Amino acid sequence: MNDPLRGTAVYSADVAAEDALHVAFLRSDHAHADLVGLDCSAAREVPGVVAVLAAGDLGPLGDFPAFLRQPTVDNLPLVVPRRPVLAEGRVRHVGELVAMVVADSQAAAVDGVEALVPEFDERVPVTGLDAADLPDIHTEAPGNTAARVAVGDASAVTSALARARHVVETELFLPRMSPVPLEPLSAVAAHDPETGMLDLWTPHQGIAEQRRDICAVLGVPPDCVRVHADRVGGAFGVRGSAFPETIALLAAARKLGRTLRWQGTRSEGFLGDYHGRGMRLSGRLALDQDLRFTAIDVRIEADLGAYVHPVGAHISVNNPLATLTGCYRIPAAAADIRLAFTNAVPVGPFRGAGRPEIALLVERLVDEAAAATGADPLDLRALNALAPVDFPYATPVGFTYDSGDYPGLVAQARRASNWTGFAARAEADARRGLLRGIGAALFVEVAGGGGASHDAVRLEVDTSDGAARIAIVTATQSTGQDHEGLFKRLLSSQVAVPETAIVLKQSQSAETPEGLGSFGSRTTIQAGSALHEAGRALVAHLVALEAARRDLPPDALAADPQAIRDASGKVLCTLAEALDRAARGGGFRVTGRAPVVNTFPSGCHVAEVRIDPETGRVECLGYWAVDDAGRVISHHAIEGQLRGGIAQGIAAALMDGHRFDAAGQILTGTLMDYTLPRAGDMPAMQVLAHDVPSPTNALGVKGAGEAGTTGALAATCNAVADALRRAGARLPDMPLTSAAIWQALQADAEAPDVPAESRPGPAS
Repeated sequence: MNDPLRGTAVYSADVAAEDALHVAFLRSDHAHADLVGLDCSAAREVPGVVAVLAAGDLGPLGDFPAFLRQPTVDNLPLVVPRRPVLAEGRVRHVGELVAMVVADSQAAAVDGVEALVPEFDERVPVTGLDAADLPDIHTEAPGNTAARVAVGDASAVTSALARARHVVETELFLPRMSPVPLEPLSAVAAHDPETGMLDLWTPHQGIAEQRRDICAVLGVPPDCVRVHADRVGGAFGVRGSAFPETIALLAAARKLGRTLRWQGTRSEGFLGDYHGRGMRLSGRLALDQDLRFTAIDVRIEADLGAYVHPVGAHISVNNPLATLTGCYRIPAAAADIRLAFTNAVPVGPFRGAGRPEIALLVERLVDEAAAATGADPLDLRALNALAPVDFPYATPVGFTYDSGDYPGLVAQARRASNWTGFAARAEADARRGLLRGIGAALFVEVAGGGGASHDAVRLEVDTSDGAARIAIVTATQSTGQDHEGLFKRLLSSQVAVPETAIVLKQSQSAETPEGLGSFGSRTTIQAGSALHEAGRALVAHLVALEAARRDLPPDALAADPQAIRDASGKVLCTLAEALDRAARGGGFRVTGRAPVVNTFPSGCHVAEVRIDPETGRVECLGYWAVDDAGRVISHHAIEGQLRGGIAQGIAAALMDGHRFDAAGQILTGTLMDYTLPRAGDMPAMQVLAHDVPSPTNALGVKGAGEAGTTGALAATCNAVADALRRAGARLPDMPLTSAAIWQALQADAEAPDVPAESRPGPAS
C-alpha cells in the first residue's frame, strides 16, 4: 500500500536501485571567486571512492534554457549567461557545485568530498539589489542587468499624476525565501548504453519541464529521457525545473555506466534549491476628487541570482504585469522592471511567483490612499472595483480578466470579519496598552497558461491488478494535492462508474500525453478540462461500439452518465456494461485535449492582528478569506489549498526570509535560523466561497493553489501597518519580526502623539 499516513509511500529516496553507487557534491563556500585549482589526489585514495568528477569530466554539456516573452526597452534579448553543471573556472554563489565524488557508500562519498582541496581566488561579491558600483558578475551583463522591460503608457501616467487630487506612494522589499518542501531533493539516475535511454527518479512537478532542461543540457532528444516519480513530498514551485545536481547525476551515469544515487540534505536544500521572491517594488497611485483611481506607476527590481532560472525572468515580469492594476478600474498604468544578477542561488517560482508581490504593492497603495484621505479601506476598494458587467475586462497593459464579482467579494468579507465592529475591539486593546490592526486585500491573480498550445489527457484500459479499470493518463504530477480524487470524481460524473473502477497514472515517463506539469494553479483548468473532453470522447466511442453491435448508425443512439438509449429513450445498456464490453473486446484509448488558457481567480481577505509595543510581538487574531475560484469541483480540496497558502502568506509577512552577510554567506541556512510557521502561529481561519465560473474552459474553473498566499501576504501586512499607524509608526521591511516591529515603534517614539479620534484607518 502506497500510503503516506502509514509510512508506506514511495518517495524518490525510497526507490530501489540495485548496485547503485552513491554521490556527494563539493559545493563552493564562496559567493564569488575564481576556481584556480582542485586537488583530487587524496579523495581518490579514500576507500570506497570510485570516481572524482569535475568540470570537463562529464563530456560536452549545453546550457540551461531560459526565456522572457515581453520585449526589452533596448530590444536586446534577455541575457542568459552559461550556467555550468559543475563550476568551470569560477563560482558565482555559495553552494554552487564544484565537483562530485562517486563511491560505493554514502559515507565514502562524503569522506571523498571532505578530502578534496579546492583553491579559490576571491572576487568582490554582489550581495543584493542595493549593491552599487560593483564588478559585473557576467561580462555580457553590464551593470549586472539581465534585462529591462517597460510597459504601459508612461505619458498618460505622468499626466494623470500631475492632475491628481491625491497621490500616495510606497516602497516594499521582499527578501529571498526558501520553499522548503517536506521532501528534500534526491535522485537516482541510470543510463542504458544500448538504447541511449536516460532514466531519472526525482521529486518533480511534471515531466515536460524536467525533460526540457535535461535535453537542453545533455544534448539528447526527448524520447531518450524518462523522468519518474511516485509520491512527491511538496513542491511549491521549486520542483518544476531541473537542477544541476540531477543533470550531473545523469551525465555521470552516462559516463560511468552505473546507476547513481544522491540524497540531498536540508542544508544543501537551503544552498542549492531555487529561492523565491527577492524583489523590491515601489509605486505611486493617483486619485481624483471623488477618490477614483486614475493612474498607477510601478517600479520593480527583481533578483535573478547568479544565473537565470529557466522561468525566473518570465515570472518576475509576466506575472506582476498580468494584474498590475489589481481588481480596480485604473485607466492609466505603467511599469518599469529591471532583472538583476546577484551572487546568490538563482531565483525561481515559489507559491505565487510574482502574484503575491504585485498584489502586496497594489493593496499597500490602496491602504495608504485610504489613510491619506480618511476613507474606509473597504469602501475605497468597493468604490474602485470592477463590476461583474465589466467582464471580460482588458487591462491597460494588455491582459484580459475573464470574470469576477469584486464588489461582492468585498461585501462578503466585510460581513464575515465584522469589519464595522473593529473600532470597539481596537479601543478595548488600546486601554490595555496594545495596538490592534485590521487589514484587507482585494486581489486578482493570473492562473493557468504555460508554454504549450494545449494539454491532453488519455483514457485507456488498465489491467495491472487483474481487473479491468479505466486509467486516466496525465502529464501532470501531484505534489501533495488530491489530483487522484479530483480526476476520479470528474470522470465518474461523466460515465457513472465507481471511483474504485478508475486509476490515475500521472506524469507517465513513457508515452507522456501532450501538455505541461502542475504549476501556476493550472492542473484543474488544463488537465481537468482535457479530462472532461476525454470523457466525452469515451462516451462517444462507447456509443459507436454499441451502435455497431446492434447494426445501427451511431446517431441513432444517445447516452447520459447512466446509460445508452435508443431514440425512444429505452435503455439498451448501462455505460458500465458498455465499458466492460469495450475492455474485454480489445480495450480502448481515447484522448481529450483542451487549449491552454488563462483564468483570473480573485478574493478578498481580511486579517486582524494585535501588537505588544513593549516586545514588538505580532499576534494573529483572526483571518477571513472570501475567494472566487470559479466552479468548485471539491470544496474540501479548495479549502485545504487556501489554508496552506494563507499559512505561507502569513509566514512571508511575519517570519520567512533569508539573510546574507557582506561576503554573500547565507546566515539562515538551517531550520535553526530560517523560521517556518508552526500551527500555533496561525489564527483561526474562516474560508468562504463567492464563485463566478470562468467562460474560458468547459469546467468553469479558475484555480486556487496560490490564492491563499497572494491574499494573506497583503492582508497581513496591511493589518500590521494599521496597528502601527495608531502609534505613529511606519511599516518596516519584511519579515515583520518582533525585532523589526519594536525598532519601528522606537524610531517613532519621539514623534508627536496623534489623537485617537484623528487617526486614519478602519478604526477612525
